[in-house]
Amino acid sequence: MMTKLATTSFPVVLNTEDNLKKYISYIEQAAAEGAKLIVLPEQSLQGYLPTLEEVSDETRSYQLANAELVPEGKSTQLLIQQAKQHDIYIVWGMTEQDADDANVLYNTAVLVGPEGFVGKYRKVHQPGCESQIYTHGTKFEVFDTAIGKIGLMICYDKAFPESARELYVQGAEIICVPAAWPMAGDPAAPDDSDPILDIFNMYDKTRAAENAVFFISCNQSGTAGTINYCGHSRITHPFGMEMACTGWGEGIVFAEADIQESITMAGGPAVRLDRHLEAYQNIGKM
Repeated sequence: MMTKLATTSFPVVLNTEDNLKKYISYIEQAAAEGAKLIVLPEQSLQGYLPTLEEVSDETRSYQLANAELVPEGKSTQLLIQQAKQHDIYIVWGMTEQDADDANVLYNTAVLVGPEGFVGKYRKVHQPGCESQIYTHGTKFEVFDTAIGKIGLMICYDKAFPESARELYVQGAEIICVPAAWPMAGDPAAPDDSDPILDIFNMYDKTRAAENAVFFISCNQSGTAGTINYCGHSRITHPFGMEMACTGWGEGIVFAEADIQESITMAGGPAVRLDRHLEAYQNIGKM
């Protein structure tokens, strides 16, 4: 069965309502093209930190005031309605408020679909000053859906091969990765040889190929605060081939494939059979 996948890239602002309008526009575009899954960037609901060097009191106050519960929060409920209306799965990044302590926040990716709320993931690996404001997650999880088994991670998580491998071991067929990944160079003259973009691209292709999964990254673009984002949201085939990419700017791209057949062709079942767990004696001990 062929399944169309979509990923986006766009600038994010510190205004939930404006970001939701952008969400709905892209969800409608994806649905009109027949997509069954769309991925939106990290922290694209309320907006991300303006810098990774320090969390100011102003930033902390904004995130605390605008954090939402999942799935009870109004934005998640709105996006559940969108998923049902358009018969599509939606993944996005947001600031989640802890249900027991409103002062505890998480950098969270959420998955909803035609059946309603499917699951959420709290970012484990935190760069820069993220740990000053977000509590890190403690596990990776895979969710069963009508289009396949979907695993979630966020941005910096993909720099750690164990993240994708943990999802693979749980049976993930599609890994969705909302991101807020910066660039190193001048945003006025973006260069494809940018070293931070290069490693972003490399991780996408490597994580897809080494686990024989579809790997869908979704990065912010443009500038927010002091951070210039490199875009290049991408759908990567289990062979490690780029199927579609947004490039530096804002936009949406699509790719269509038979999920299970593609994974089989890329050697997914063989990867599972050929691994020798007894040889990995020090994984998890570092």
